[in-house]
Amino acid sequence: MKKRFSIIMALTALLAFVIPNSSFAGIGGPTSYKYSTYSANNVKLNVIQTIPGNIQLKALNLSANLENTSNIGINGGFFSNQVEETTGMKKTHNIAINNGKPVIGTDKAGNNGWYNSGNQGTIIWDAKNGKFLFKVLNNGWEVNKAVGHNSYSYWAQGGVSMSLGSTSWKDTITKEKLPNPDGKVQRTAMVYSGTGIYLIVTDTKCTAEAFRAAIQQYFGIKDGSPKNDVNGIFLDGSGSSQMRAYDNNNKLINIKGDSRALHQIVTVTP
Repeated sequence: MKKRFSIIMALTALLAFVIPNSSFAGIGGPTSYKYSTYSANNVKLNVIQTIPGNIQLKALNLSANLENTSNIGINGGFFSNQVEETTGMKKTHNIAINNGKPVIGTDKAGNNGWYNSGNQGTIIWDAKNGKFLFKVLNNGWEVNKAVGHNSYSYWAQGGVSMSLGSTSWKDTITKEKLPNPDGKVQRTAMVYSGTGIYLIVTDTKCTAEAFRAAIQQYFGIKDGSPKNDVNGIFLDGSGSSQMRAYDNNNKLINIKGDSRALHQIVTVTP
């Protein structure tokens, strides 16, 4: 009996090694994430769920849209078509840092992923301590201070605070200058819950309020009753709202926005 138990345990360990993150696997589908949909109040959410260690932030520098890459993920922070003089690259207006370095090079003088547009919501995954941090920050130096160690084992993505569960969220998005909050456009968000990270895009044209309400319903949150381990940020929306993923049957999901070229994206490793 003891020998049989040892064999079972060995096979279990072998399967865990061969099939990483097997809890995300569908029938022939991806193993490092799960794609699903959720609808609430006529807003359809397309959701990629994964673990924070699978996230990597990348720069496309307006060279391609997400559909025309091999990346799995969503569009990232807000951007403009202007060229940043100090880097010679297009401007990104939100923090996007991998392991202490902004997505465009190491020059921290320009809009290269080192800065938000003022003080804005920032999700940080502190890999060393195995926890999420949510901070309203201006730049990468403040990210380093918030993390509080020098290992640079983290990623940080900036956007506009969703203030999930807060009754003053409208004041916050006004202060953080969310573009076109009352317009009906496609929208994008990044949300963490517990130890999971959720990349969310809707191709339903909706207001920021309707999008946020659908997300709150998805996570079981109501205004006035926030959860300590759940929060999120609005990312760029409208024609920038894009997602590329595979469902559990290996069908390619392409949400194209208006197919515009993107500056920065949030990707999931295979």
